[in-house]
Amino acid sequence: MGSSFFVRTTTLGVVQEAYWSDPISLAIPYKTTLAELFDEDNRRTFEKTFTSALLEKHKVFCSHVVIVEERLELCFFILSLDQDVWVLAVDYLMELPPDLQERQKHLLFKMIEQVAAMHSRFSLHNSQVVYSHFEQIQKLNNQLVNTQRELQRANKKLEALNLDLNNRLVKDPLTGLVSRYQYRSEMQRVINANPQVLGLFAFIDIDAFKHINDTYGHAVGDEYLIAFSKRLASLPFEKSTIAMRIAGDEFGLYMHNIESIDERLFESLYQIFEQHITSTPLSTSAGDLPISCSVGFAVYNRDTTNLFELIEYADWAMYQAKRGGKHGYRVFDKLLYDQRYSEQ
Repeated sequence: MGSSFFVRTTTLGVVQEAYWSDPISLAIPYKTTLAELFDEDNRRTFEKTFTSALLEKHKVFCSHVVIVEERLELCFFILSLDQDVWVLAVDYLMELPPDLQERQKHLLFKMIEQVAAMHSRFSLHNSQVVYSHFEQIQKLNNQLVNTQRELQRANKKLEALNLDLNNRLVKDPLTGLVSRYQYRSEMQRVINANPQVLGLFAFIDIDAFKHINDTYGHAVGDEYLIAFSKRLASLPFEKSTIAMRIAGDEFGLYMHNIESIDERLFESLYQIFEQHITSTPLSTSAGDLPISCSVGFAVYNRDTTNLFELIEYADWAMYQAKRGGKHGYRVFDKLLYDQRYSEQ
């Protein structure tokens, strides 16, 4: 196999245990969140399948999704039991003849079910049980490797791509903001200097950006994003702010070391945001184009101390702003967030 991994995650998709990962950077326990493997469109496809698995437990769900690395399409198999989710991703399945695909799928389903059953029956704190689990997984992994020897990808190509990923610049090449590959590290660096104080994360999505691309073309769309980013980076907030591009038309702001956070602060920050960013059109070669944004706020050391959850919570709040009519903001509400599945 070329690129593949088999992991156990939380219901939020945060990797808890990696049984294997090739390359190793694809799935790192307690660091990797599966959603970050995809761009915006493919993330929604994956999350739809992931949510289906959460809602219908004890059933293996399958979907084909393209990951950011190599623009490579992987076949994902997802099984949810209790609070754990098992995810297997392989890159070779679509290259097999249809009959062999079904045989491989059957083998993969059985493998995932066996590992999940073992995890449920035994304590992973027992070193002998852990060794037994890995031994069984290794045997199954060897079967897959032996079946697909002729489809293995060149190691040199994988090494070159991994090296390229590791050497990416901190700055996003289009906008000059902190990039998707570095923004969590930058936030963690600021937090580590004073981890006991409050921090504020704003998840920002440009409303109807697809219309800009569809109407004026991607070149004008890039000009639009660059002009927006210049305004975002120059916001006159009192606290030092990290401005970042998360993906596509999704951006973020993080402020740390805030003494107190209440509704008046959210309102004040959003008024500054509107005054400096959305009150006047952006200048492009196609003319001055209006700008509208939906914003979601989440608070570090109040809502969570986990960066992945902080970003997820602010993202969820932003979508509540969109559902409320766009061009506005929402503050994360844990009670509403916890009720999101019970209301379906």
